[in-house]
Amino acid sequence: MTGPDPHATASRPCAEAALPLLGSPDPWPGYAALLARPGLHYEQAEHTYYAARHSDVHQGLRHPDLAVGFPFRATRQLFGPTAIDLDAPRHRPARQQVSWFTTRHMPTWNQTAVIPVIDDLIERAATDTPLDVIKTFAQPLPTRVICHILGLPDHEWPWIWKQLRPVIGHIADQRTGMQAALASRDILADRLRHAVRTGVPHGSLLQRLCANAPPDSAVDRTADPIRTALLLLAAGTETTAAAIGNLLWCLQHHPHTWDEVANGTIPAEAAVTESLRLHPPLHSTVRFARRDLTLGDTAIPKGARVQLLLAAANRDPARIGASPSWNPHRSAQAHHAFGGGPHACVGAQLALTELQFLLTALTQRFELAGPTHPASRFRAGPFHYPTELPVRLIPRTTPA
Repeated sequence: MTGPDPHATASRPCAEAALPLLGSPDPWPGYAALLARPGLHYEQAEHTYYAARHSDVHQGLRHPDLAVGFPFRATRQLFGPTAIDLDAPRHRPARQQVSWFTTRHMPTWNQTAVIPVIDDLIERAATDTPLDVIKTFAQPLPTRVICHILGLPDHEWPWIWKQLRPVIGHIADQRTGMQAALASRDILADRLRHAVRTGVPHGSLLQRLCANAPPDSAVDRTADPIRTALLLLAAGTETTAAAIGNLLWCLQHHPHTWDEVANGTIPAEAAVTESLRLHPPLHSTVRFARRDLTLGDTAIPKGARVQLLLAAANRDPARIGASPSWNPHRSAQAHHAFGGGPHACVGAQLALTELQFLLTALTQRFELAGPTHPASRFRAGPFHYPTELPVRLIPRTTPA
C-alpha cells in the first residue's frame, strides 16, 4: 500500500505560449504579469519554471531540494567547483574560502581599498560637462577595489575589466561565447599565477588564499586559490558595477533623495537599500530540483530547472504594498538583491560598503544638476543596468 501523494493538492503551473519580455532591457511588464498570476509559470520552450512571488522566491532560495550544482552550469565550466555551485555538504568548506568580507574584515578593506579608490575617482571626475557615471564610477570602483584586495596593481584594472567581458558574457548567456570566455579565463588565471610567483603584498587576499596551500599547487591555474580568486574577480565586479549604475540612475530620476542624503534627512543606507530593491543588479538565479517537490502551491518534478526571479520578488505587492515605486522612506523590507539562504552573496557587505561610501562622498562634494538625458538603454539579461548614464555634478562651494 502506498502513502498519499505529497503533490496531490499542489496546483499545476501557469503556462503561457511565451514568457513576456523576461531577459529584455525592459522586463518589468513581464514581471508584473507573472506577479498577477497564481503559482509558478512554466515555459515549455525552455523547460523552466519561473518563480516571481516573494514568498516563492524566498522559499526557493532556501529549499533543501533545490540545488545549485549542475555540471553544465556556466560558472562550473569556467571556474570548476566553487562555493557558488556546490551543495551541502561540500558547500560549507568551499564557502569558507571566500568568506573574507564579514564585518570583521571590512575595516581593513575599507581603509586600504574602498576609501582610497573612491577618493581618487572623485578627484579625477571632470565636473564641467556631463560625465558618464558608468565609466567614471560604476566600472572602475569595484574593479579597482577587488584589485587592491587581491593584491594586484591598481593600474591593471582596465585590462582586467576588459578580460572579464567574455567571462561575464558567457555567464549571462550560456548559449554564446564559450571559447572566448575560456580563453579570457586562462589569461586571467595566468596573471594571478604570475602574481603569486613574483610576490603579492603581505595581507592581500591572494597571499592569504595561498598561504596554506602547497607551493606547487598554489600557483597552478587549476588550484583552489586561483579558482577562488577568479570567482572573486568576476563576482566582485559585475554585480557591484550594476548596482552602482542602478543607484545613480535612481537618484538621477529622484534628485530630491540626493539632497536628503546630503543634508542628513535620510542615511545613504536607505537610498542604497531602496535602489537594490527597486533595481537589483542581478535579476534571477537558477536552481535544479533534486527530487519531486512543491514550491508555494506548484508541483515541480525531479530534474526541473527553476528560475527564481529576484527582481520580480522585490516588487511583489503582497510583500511591499500596492506601489513598488521609489520610496527610500519606506520601512525596511528584506529584499533579494543578494539572493538569500545558504548561497546568499558572500560579498554583499563589500558591495554595500562601496555603494554607501560612494553615495555619501558624492552627495557631500557635489550637487546633482538633474537628468541630462535618459540612459540610452539597459543591458538585457540577468545583469541589469544602464549601458551609459550621463550626469552633471556641480561642486559644492561649501561641503554638505
